[in-house]
Amino acid sequence: MLAEFSDELASLAGRVLPSVVALTVTSGQRTGYGSGFVFDENRHVVTNQHVIEDGEEIIAELPGLPPRAAKVVGFDRLTDLAVLELEGDTPEHLELRPEHARLGELCLALGSPLGLYPESVSLGIISGLARSLPTRGAARSLERVLQTDCAINPGNSGGPLVDVRGRVLGVNTAIRTDGAGIGFAVPAGTVRVVAAELIARGRVGRASLGIAIAERHVEIEGRTVKRQVVTRIGRDADHDLRVGDALLAVDGVEIDGRAALYDQLGGDRVGRALTLAVHRDGRLHNVRVIPSELDD
Repeated sequence: MLAEFSDELASLAGRVLPSVVALTVTSGQRTGYGSGFVFDENRHVVTNQHVIEDGEEIIAELPGLPPRAAKVVGFDRLTDLAVLELEGDTPEHLELRPEHARLGELCLALGSPLGLYPESVSLGIISGLARSLPTRGAARSLERVLQTDCAINPGNSGGPLVDVRGRVLGVNTAIRTDGAGIGFAVPAGTVRVVAAELIARGRVGRASLGIAIAERHVEIEGRTVKRQVVTRIGRDADHDLRVGDALLAVDGVEIDGRAALYDQLGGDRVGRALTLAVHRDGRLHNVRVIPSELDD
């Protein structure tokens, strides 16, 4: 059985690696490295935004093929995702898995750690689901992130985290430097939505309520529950929300966390009136809000 398992892993790596890209990004005298994967038949590659940030020249290498230039199609800081377009032909693209990752399932991380070891593969499991990950200099944290114990190092960023059938579970994004075996990947569901918008528009539109929020324990109808509570209101906000309001619902859709709130604040909500149900001073209130466009 161990021999069969080993053979299956080797076969899996052999199927996936031809679609994994090693990236070299130069800016002035600086050179950085990252990874990516072929996303579709139109030569698009998905990687991390922080990999290509400020890059003046991006060179992509696929196994067994000569290096070629890549240009940026679009990027999104809030999900740390970017889409590139390669010159020349590319191999088959990888498939994003439609089903959610499962806690404990086997996975492989593929990429080019440190820019020195292309076509590297590490084995692990999905160690955690729905983690929240702060993003550098951005207005929102990244929600529903996958945690994995696959070995991930600088240079692996942007590479795929795949299941045992070679389908993409997520995009390897970050590690905890104060821990060991704690890595994070942007889930395939987020990649699917963001990459489509980047290819179509070059950016991702989002709505903003002009507030800051934090998770707090609040008492509602005799029960203590966790809810997102308004902690600060921007100067230009034009609504009747107050600091201390606990957010319960947006247009009747329950808000039980940051991710649920962000789901209701897509670009199509900009300029459209919303009704927020909030808990304030022991009572329920409905507040009308017209979101503005979020400035990334």
